Amino acid sequence: MKAPANVISHVRGESEFIDDIPPMQGELYVGYVGSPVAHGELLGVEATEALKVPGVRACFTASDLHHTNWGTIVQDQPLLVEKEIGHIDEPICVLAAETREALEIARRLVKFEIKQKPAILALDEAIAKKSFLHAPPPFKRGNIEAGLKNSRHRLKGVFHIGGQEHFYLESQASIAYPLDGQQVKIVSSSQHPTETQHVVAHALGLTYNQVICEVRRMGGAFGGKESQAAPFAAMAALVAHRLRKPARIVLTKDDDMKTTGKRHPFQTHYEVGFNDNGEITALKLKLYADGGAYTDLSPSILDRAMFHSDGSYYIGNVFIEGWVCKTHTHSNTAFRGFGGPQGALLIESLIEDIAQHLRQNGSPIDAAQIRLTNLYGKETRNTTHYGQLVENNLLPDLFEKALKSSSYLKRRKAIDQINRDSEGLLHGLAITGCKFGISFTTRFLNQGNALVHVHRDGTVQVSTGATDMGQGVYTKIQIATARSLGIPDDMVFVTSTSTEKNANTSPTAASSGSDINGMAAKVACDKILFRLKQVAAFAFEANTASIAEIETLDWRNAD
Repeated sequence: MKAPANVISHVRGESEFIDDIPPMQGELYVGYVGSPVAHGELLGVEATEALKVPGVRACFTASDLHHTNWGTIVQDQPLLVEKEIGHIDEPICVLAAETREALEIARRLVKFEIKQKPAILALDEAIAKKSFLHAPPPFKRGNIEAGLKNSRHRLKGVFHIGGQEHFYLESQASIAYPLDGQQVKIVSSSQHPTETQHVVAHALGLTYNQVICEVRRMGGAFGGKESQAAPFAAMAALVAHRLRKPARIVLTKDDDMKTTGKRHPFQTHYEVGFNDNGEITALKLKLYADGGAYTDLSPSILDRAMFHSDGSYYIGNVFIEGWVCKTHTHSNTAFRGFGGPQGALLIESLIEDIAQHLRQNGSPIDAAQIRLTNLYGKETRNTTHYGQLVENNLLPDLFEKALKSSSYLKRRKAIDQINRDSEGLLHGLAITGCKFGISFTTRFLNQGNALVHVHRDGTVQVSTGATDMGQGVYTKIQIATARSLGIPDDMVFVTSTSTEKNANTSPTAASSGSDINGMAAKVACDKILFRLKQVAAFAFEANTASIAEIETLDWRNAD
């Protein structure tokens, strides 16, 4: 197979990212100025000195926006602070300048009048003060209190998981171009062109058909550009729309890390009951997620953590409840796994604790055996705590095979001996399974569309709602299209993702981008191929049907 064109351009360093796009004549550079405090009331903005800097063209505040608040689930986060400050470095005003140098000088000259307020910065404090953004219904199965009471052993404690920075190589970046008829085109580093389109439209008071968002590729995202690319695109669009000039915003890594959300830190209070063989008989959990200042995607992330708190294991008596906590920190957001890791890490840690507890009480059982004992079964013990049947369960067989092929028990004995003899560094060994739910829990998002053009020279262009952040989704769609049409891969070119070609798209997230959009491309190709076959049959008189009759045929029932 010949290497796809985008792979070759990546290797050669020719792939164009947002800040590689050459500036247009008159293009302005855009930056925000953020709050110096974590919580307070904004009383005034003083930008007089900043506007005196040669080359600085304008300063915009929340009053210049048609619609201030945005949010994927709840519109509670301001694009620019209007009154209440929610976290450190929260954008308060936007500056536009003719050069990056003038922009940076001006940013340091803007002054704010702020009435500072006490800030909640720690998850413990938010829990104690019941500072919550969201609380979903709990998951219940069996009788948790009876299950714990009747368990041979019980453990109780708190499990902490910290946050994590996405650290995508390309920071948040967008360029906005003013078009005829008050239209605006956004070229953005975004996983969700449709949300970017909608947030920009709301911010400027435009209709959706007046805003185009295009995404060719991202220099990494990992969830950090699913929702949080949109507000920065809106800042560039505000400048472009008001000053009728192209406008570019590219955050420095420092600014990006200060103002954008991370993986959610979690604190989970647990009580687990189990028997002498390590079988978990009851599990009671309270999950607290640090959502930061605003809702963002936190409710869905907490849901997924609650879904995955069982790991790969059947537990008869379960009670799981959760809260998204409000703190005065950047609003945390999607991150690869989307709550799944926070749930799975908890149960795996508990199994290690169970193994240690049993060893301390005279039962030298290995954690791998405890995992094998608790795995979901094939015919029984195969329903999750949220009521889903675990179908086609291969994990018990795979687990046994992995134990044997890895010589786990032999390695375990060797490592135990090393650790007994060691006076310093200890060695470790573990084997685990994984159950992970792909697709969106908000089910209407599990849809895609594709536009396929077949040109007269036989080459094909295809566009879908999928965005490429380095995971190779364009290559996958190229191959799916070529295979569906029966042509060489290099005859297919996947064009940039654009709301002008593919509207109302879902974000590229939830491990679903290739499946959903690749299948959309295949469906489109199947329709085209069916029509081509019918026309060919008609042209060669193998079918006496008229064109009108051909058009009424159902491609889905075609042979």
